[in-house]
Amino acid sequence: MFDGFTKNAVDFLWGIRLNNNKPWYEHHKEDYRQYLAAPMKALYEELFCDFYGEIGYDTVSSVSRIVKDARFPHAYPYRDNYWFTFKETRQDWWIAPAFYFELSCEGWGYGMGMWSASAGAMQMLRNAIDSAPDKFSKLVRAYNKQNIFTLEGDLYKRKKGETSLLLEPWYNRKSLSFQHELPPDERLFSPELAQDIITGFDGLMPLYKYFDALCAAEAAGEK
Repeated sequence: MFDGFTKNAVDFLWGIRLNNNKPWYEHHKEDYRQYLAAPMKALYEELFCDFYGEIGYDTVSSVSRIVKDARFPHAYPYRDNYWFTFKETRQDWWIAPAFYFELSCEGWGYGMGMWSASAGAMQMLRNAIDSAPDKFSKLVRAYNKQNIFTLEGDLYKRKKGETSLLLEPWYNRKSLSFQHELPPDERLFSPELAQDIITGFDGLMPLYKYFDALCAAEAAGEK
């Protein structure tokens, strides 16, 4: 059962940011295991059990590692943030949408995104908006009513086209993500955090399925 994080988890992440070296990490490894890794695993497992059926796909999920990839030299070998993701199992998994939760020394957040969306998938989104704007407008209105997440994603310097005022913030992006971010607060330290995240993920599910279908169509060579 996930019982909430403690302030010790945030303290550890501040510590690794200010002392990003092996001696400090080795001295505080048990703090990492007890206060960060264990509750993150418990939260991940609770959400995975409750949310797996909602995605409706063969789902791959993972918790990040505190140690950066040892194959590459790093001036700062340890991460000062920690996260997990849920996404569909597929060959081109890196371009598909994914749900996430992240904790850093500065705060925490969760949401869904296509951070590495292919240019083809984003063009298919524009084509879909152009061909059936009412369908996508319905999804956007439902998303806007939640008033939980912030729409993010790099914009093209030169606009790709024109659409309605409602869809304009979505239309000319290179990628899309939906983020709810907060500073460390009492909710982070409560077991009710898990239900908050599930509720947020449920609200993003219609968009997830819409974008996932576009990515799958792009990977299959459809137009």
